[in-house]
Amino acid sequence: MLLSACASPIETVSTQVIVKLPPAGMLVPCYKPLVKGTWPEAITEDIPKLKVAVTECDKQIEDYLNWRAEHESKIGISK
Repeated sequence: MLLSACASPIETVSTQVIVKLPPAGMLVPCYKPLVKGTWPEAITEDIPKLKVAVTECDKQIEDYLNWRAEHESKIGISK
């Protein structure tokens, strides 16, 4: 004997994914300057370090901007 009429109704639960992106203007690509040192000491020591730091900064920003563009296209956000 089945008592399905006495069973409690099953509540359905839905899950919605909401993607919140930081403001687009929060990060911009880093400027990579063309450095021309006038002292040999500055050229051999400081400038390579500066270029590496700026390149790493730019890579992080570019990665973020690419990630953001990918997610904007997935959720249909236009600029």
